[in-house]
Amino acid sequence: MSITQREATASEGEIFSREERVLRRAREALERAREGRGSPWATLVAEYEKLFRHSRRLVSMGDRMQRTLNELNRRLAVSEERYRGIFENAAEGIFRADPGGRLVEINPALVRMFGFDNAADFFTHADDMAALFADGSAARQYLEELNENGEVRGFQAEMTSPGGGLLWAQISARLLGGNEEAAVVGVLADITERRRMMEEMCRLARTDALTGLWNRGYFMELARHEMARSRRDGAPLSLLMIDADHFKTINDTHGHDAGDEALRTLADCFRRSVREVDVPARFGGEEFVILLPGTSRCGACGVAERLTADIRETEVRCGESRFRLTVSIGATTCADGSVTLDGLLKFADIALYAAKKKGRDRVEAYLGPACALHHEAKPSRETP
Repeated sequence: MSITQREATASEGEIFSREERVLRRAREALERAREGRGSPWATLVAEYEKLFRHSRRLVSMGDRMQRTLNELNRRLAVSEERYRGIFENAAEGIFRADPGGRLVEINPALVRMFGFDNAADFFTHADDMAALFADGSAARQYLEELNENGEVRGFQAEMTSPGGGLLWAQISARLLGGNEEAAVVGVLADITERRRMMEEMCRLARTDALTGLWNRGYFMELARHEMARSRRDGAPLSLLMIDADHFKTINDTHGHDAGDEALRTLADCFRRSVREVDVPARFGGEEFVILLPGTSRCGACGVAERLTADIRETEVRCGESRFRLTVSIGATTCADGSVTLDGLLKFADIALYAAKKKGRDRVEAYLGPACALHHEAKPSRETP
């Protein structure tokens, strides 16, 4: 049968009261017997009084310690309840693991995140953190950083779910304790949608909304990288500048929707005709550029000739409108790395102007002192 603190305190009070009565009667008996302080009985009573005072102090200290322990236990229970509430109801995944990555406990959010119905099924699939990573090198990097620094903050990695699906997660974890009592407590958040949105925002910032090709700003960035590589490797680099012929007439005759469709058709032709390493972009209005890494002037002119032929045979359809269009192309090549990007664009623009001046629907190649001098394309299509 349990004894409450009040009952225990009452029992202690009764004991001390009884002992006080015994001491009082002993002192009274000594006085009646006229026993002096030096008598054995008086000494015994004095020692007993001292022992009694010490006992009361010890009991009082014990009471205070018990009350403190009770309060600490109460606070611990409240903290445990709060932790359990957070652990069970948090939207992010929470886990406990040992320093080697073996999982000890996971919360329901983490179970759901990886497509399981309960923790038991989760542990059947994966009982350590490494099994959750899609890439083994990322798992090793996570564990190395955790054990080296004692914590991991905002570590992003691609994780794998049991059905073979992938998700992106951000992990923050801390190593607690030491030696045999060391444990890892961490939070894992699903950032798949955030990553997708960021990638989509980056794509939109780099592409032309109408044609889906790279826009002018991103083309310039890619072109600078390719020119630096060309200088480093000593490989030729060619550029085509393309303009849709009589585009204003198309808009005036068939309408702006048809003009937009014509630009999308041109973009599709460019995508079909270039390699994966080539860089087609909408440069502005009806003007396009295509960067051709590792391509000589002869090769660039060959690509340009195929483009003009392909576009010439392609029909544009928009509503009831059916029409064909042609393009003029200016080509230039840098073979020795001495030309800047602005220079390369200028030379291609000069060649494009010559193509328009000579009747359009044709290719002209710029032959400048800073560009390649040998070219096997048709002589009539070269601009000195």
